[in-house]
Amino acid sequence: MVSTSDEGILAEYMVSYWSMKHEKIDRPTKLLETLYIAERYRAGENLQEARSAYDHAIWNGVPVSEMDQRLADLDQFMRDLVRERAAQWGQPH
Repeated sequence: MVSTSDEGILAEYMVSYWSMKHEKIDRPTKLLETLYIAERYRAGENLQEARSAYDHAIWNGVPVSEMDQRLADLDQFMRDLVRERAAQWGQPH
């Protein structure tokens, strides 16, 4: 089932992100989409609209050093998000 709320959409990407990390799956296209969605969420944008408007071409011309920093920020954001959600749902992390 595809979520339509921002929180539901973000939860889908959170699960996908940790699945890729845990299974050590190299899916750069999905990773960049996850980065885009997380950045839109943090900017307070509508994620349903952001997901439908996403085009991987937005990454063309982004310097590698900037991408490295943004991906490191994504990793920290996802770690914090998991801790926050675990606390909300009453689960140990």
